[in-house]
Amino acid sequence: MKLNKLLTGILALTVGAMSLTACGNVDENSSAKDEDSELQPFHVAVMTGSGEQYAVYIGIEQGIFEKYGLDISVTEYAYGINTMDAVQNGTADTGDLADFTLVNRIGNTLEGTNLVVYSELSGGTGYDTTGGLYVSAEYVDNLQGLTESKGIIGNVGTATEYQNYVALTYIGVDADAVPNVNLGDVSTSLALIQKGDASAVVASGSTARRYEEYGMVLVATSEEIGVATRSYLLTTDEILSEKADLLAAYLNGLEESVQYISDNLDEVTPIISQKFSVEEDDFISSWTNLQFNFGFTEAGAERLEDIGKWAYEHGKYDTEYNIRDFIDTTAAVLAFGEDSDKITVQLS
Repeated sequence: MKLNKLLTGILALTVGAMSLTACGNVDENSSAKDEDSELQPFHVAVMTGSGEQYAVYIGIEQGIFEKYGLDISVTEYAYGINTMDAVQNGTADTGDLADFTLVNRIGNTLEGTNLVVYSELSGGTGYDTTGGLYVSAEYVDNLQGLTESKGIIGNVGTATEYQNYVALTYIGVDADAVPNVNLGDVSTSLALIQKGDASAVVASGSTARRYEEYGMVLVATSEEIGVATRSYLLTTDEILSEKADLLAAYLNGLEESVQYISDNLDEVTPIISQKFSVEEDDFISSWTNLQFNFGFTEAGAERLEDIGKWAYEHGKYDTEYNIRDFIDTTAAVLAFGEDSDKITVQLS
C-alpha cells in the first residue's frame, strides 16, 4: 500500500547534486544563481508543448522556484510515457502522465512498479472543451463508413487510445472496427490528413483549428463526448521518501508560475512563442483552455478509477488493481496544508 506512508512533518533534506544524463533536450536554463546558493537541485521531465513545460520555463525565468529553494533543471520528452522512463531510471525527480497512460503504465508493471501519483496537474470540469471528434468531409453523413476508412489517428497505449474509443462509441460507431493510424506527432498527423491517409482524429485547442484548415469537420464536441483528459504528476517511492519537501516546493512554485502566466499573458506570450517556436495565437488559445489543479481531489481519483475499469475490461492489462493504492498526498499536504480544499481525495 502506498497511502500516505510518510509523516507530513518531514525535515528538510540536504540533497546532493545529480547528473542529468537522460536522452532528450536538456534545458540549459537553471534557477541557480551562483555557486554559494543553498538551492536544492530538482530535476523535472516535461512533455513537449505541455502547460507544465511553459510554466516551468517562466517560473525559472522569473525566479519563482528560487523562492521555494529549488534549483530546477529540465529535460524535454515527446510523450508523457518518456517522462516516466526518466523518473524510474533516476534521471528525473518528477514527470507527468495523462490519465489513461498513467493507469495503463501501472497496470502493465504492477508487480514491479515503484511509481507514486502525488498530485493532479491539469484537467477537470471545463478543461479543454474545445474541439472534439473530426472526420473527413466524405464521412460526415456516413459515420459508419469510418469502419472502412483510412482510420483514426491515435497512439496505442496513450490517452488517445481511450479518447478515440469514447468518441467513436459516442457517435454510434464500433470503435474496435475502425482502423488505427498509430501516430502521435501533430505535424505528421496533419500531413497524413492533407494527403487523405487518415479519416478521423480527436483534437482540441489550436491543434483542432489546424485540422479544420485541412478540411476536417467537427461531428461531436469534446464537451458532448466527455473526452477532456486529466494529467497527473508522478514520482517514485524512493524519491518521495527522500524529497517530499522538494516535491512540495515544486508544487508551490509550479502553481505560482501558472498564475504568473495567466496574470501576465501579454508579456509572457511572445517569450513563449520565441523560446518554443509556437504561434502566439496558438499558445494563447491552448493556455486559456487549460485548467490546472494542484493537490488531489476526489474527482481526480474517480477519473482514474473509471479509466482503470475500462482498461481492464478491454484487456489492456491482466490484473485488476486499486489505483488509490498508488496515490500518496504527502507532498501535497506539505505544500498546501492538511485541511486544504485542494486535497479532498479519500484514501483508506
